[in-house]
Amino acid sequence: MATVRINMSKPEEELADKPYRELSFMEKVKSRRQKSSESTKAFKQFCRILFTFQSTTQLYVFLVYILPGLFEDGWTRYWMKVLAVFLCLEWLINYFCTVLYSTDFQKTRDSPTVHMKERWENPPEYFESYASESTLSNGHATEVMNIQHDNGELPFTFCEKCKIDIPPRTHHCDICKTCILKRDHHCYFAGTCIGFRNQRYFYVWAFYSIWVGSLGFYFTVEYLKEFYSPYSWTDFIPVVAFYRWVSGTENMSFHIVLLILHLYLELMCAIFGMIYFSGQTMFVARNMTMFEFVKKIKVKSKNSLNQNYRSVFGDFWALNFLFPMTILFKQRENGITWDGLKIDYNSNHE
Repeated sequence: MATVRINMSKPEEELADKPYRELSFMEKVKSRRQKSSESTKAFKQFCRILFTFQSTTQLYVFLVYILPGLFEDGWTRYWMKVLAVFLCLEWLINYFCTVLYSTDFQKTRDSPTVHMKERWENPPEYFESYASESTLSNGHATEVMNIQHDNGELPFTFCEKCKIDIPPRTHHCDICKTCILKRDHHCYFAGTCIGFRNQRYFYVWAFYSIWVGSLGFYFTVEYLKEFYSPYSWTDFIPVVAFYRWVSGTENMSFHIVLLILHLYLELMCAIFGMIYFSGQTMFVARNMTMFEFVKKIKVKSKNSLNQNYRSVFGDFWALNFLFPMTILFKQRENGITWDGLKIDYNSNHE
């Protein structure tokens, strides 16, 4: 019996084969979205590689060259090394926590701890799922309702893209392609969305970015002023400095090339750290998100400043700036219900 093989090309392959002029309007939109998604992934990988490069090489040149060169006293040099290692570790820990903690809103049916009501208590026209009284250790399965109750709580909404009911303050991210619990914004440097579970780490990461960037920039400039004599201002261009090192210029060594490159990275780190830290300080103090601020959604909080910070960090929230205290002190909110908060989703419509 003869077999017939049919090669069916994917829609993406058909769009790639067609010339751009022959594409319809919708096909052009899909093509642009595909290219945008690919460029976003490439930028995410670039940022992570750049962050890994800067964190390792900057700590290396500080411990081996900058601090021994600028500080002659042994004890001063020792404590400056301790400070440099502490700042770098805090920077790295909060960065990895920001990246690794999942921020998406997971469907409750997929959780093994979610128990369903008996059939006679759960007719089709009034479906309701609920979680056990004790929450999971990772906080992913809390009390989630698929229906809206008229008990004064903020109402659930429906996501047309994910086809699920989502809690208040949860919004869909087109880049992550999922709904984010208490979505703040999508961070291109971390390559993930900032939401309920990782906002505290992002906040502290921005705080230490200021210190790592500003102190690193200051000491790098001081070291170059004392131990490096450039021929001209073009020597501070990384490409020119790299070429001079490869060509074997006398006063150009590899660690000088790293320091010149670090000048730009440290300055960028300090600037973006100040921007995001000041923004997060305002948003956390007012118990709102960047998404709600940009979309002009009115948020009114009756909670105090201390309660708003405990909502993000948990109890003893100030200790999170010394070490992530998530294991010891959980967040008071669950990301689903919000006490003392009123949100007017129609306020951004004229």
